[in-house]
Amino acid sequence: MEGGVVGSLSSEPWQCVTREAGWQPRDSQGEFVHDNQLWVLGGWFDPQLPNPRDVWKSADGVNWTCVCKEAPWLHSDIPVALSYDGRIWIFGGGSWKPDHRERNDVWCSEDGEQWTQITDAAPWQSRIWFSAVGYRDHMWVLGGWSAEHGNFGDAWYSRNGADWHAYETDLCWAPRHEQSGLVLHDRIWIAGGFADKLDSEVWSLSLPTDWPGAEIS
Repeated sequence: MEGGVVGSLSSEPWQCVTREAGWQPRDSQGEFVHDNQLWVLGGWFDPQLPNPRDVWKSADGVNWTCVCKEAPWLHSDIPVALSYDGRIWIFGGGSWKPDHRERNDVWCSEDGEQWTQITDAAPWQSRIWFSAVGYRDHMWVLGGWSAEHGNFGDAWYSRNGADWHAYETDLCWAPRHEQSGLVLHDRIWIAGGFADKLDSEVWSLSLPTDWPGAEIS
């Protein structure tokens, strides 16, 4: 089949809902869906300027509201943000350039405006470029990278953001960073990433109802 992908179906084109969302242009921000709205927070804009620490939300992607102009957390570049247990969570991250920093503090908010620091140092080592998911009534931190350690191959879980536990298993994916972390069909999924080289591996973790004790494949 010329000019397309075999087996593909015609589909509707992408729609640009806005050329200027209202928030400062950026990358490496946190983004998630919470309370039926799109949320954007933090990120990176210019190495000569402070990183944005604002929080924005939108119900339609066109009209955005700034709910917090300057949040108290500092790790606004490469953060991991998550909607879990009715609250917004942000943890880890730091900055890559011009001054490299890595953090392992944990913050949460019910409305995106008022923030509470749950811990300034979680037991997992400071890192950037990791994944986080909500699964089985826990938040999970997966992999990542630090200048001191290199790639991480660990997994940590917490119900409240303060008390974290390492998930120990005899079989696990190779240490990596910038992988995708997802939840589907009652499993955690890890896909791709940089594990000394780019790869296309896919791993999954399924926890039984009598967890602890799990099967990984």
